Amino acid sequence: MKEWVLYVMTWASQLSGYPFPDNLPDVQWKSESWFSHRACKDHTPCPVFGLYEDRNVVFLREDLTDSAKDHIAVHEFVHYLQHHSGRFDLNSCLDTDTREQEAFRVQSRFIAEVRGGFTMFGIPRMPCGRRESRR
Repeated sequence: MKEWVLYVMTWASQLSGYPFPDNLPDVQWKSESWFSHRACKDHTPCPVFGLYEDRNVVFLREDLTDSAKDHIAVHEFVHYLQHHSGRFDLNSCLDTDTREQEAFRVQSRFIAEVRGGFTMFGIPRMPCGRRESRR
């Protein structure tokens, strides 16, 4: 599995422009019910397939297909790189939105440039309040 993490992190770093990290995240494979409880407030089916909570662990759904696991992991690894870059305020909704937009763009590039595919998913925006402003 370490080779796979290196492969995916290499693409996440290369496509995002963030430097390759000194340490790699741990990857833990979890069930849909785990994701349902953790990320979807016990709603099933849970549409979340990966999760990074600003620590050193990336959670991925154990029911991902081989083709999906790479691009979902790229997205989550971009969050890992963003966190370790120190460029974002983790308590800012606008920064959270910026991080998510960037991770989706890198994920889309990975699908298009590395996998030779086409993406049709939209990139959702965070519902941030109007009073929050960028620095």
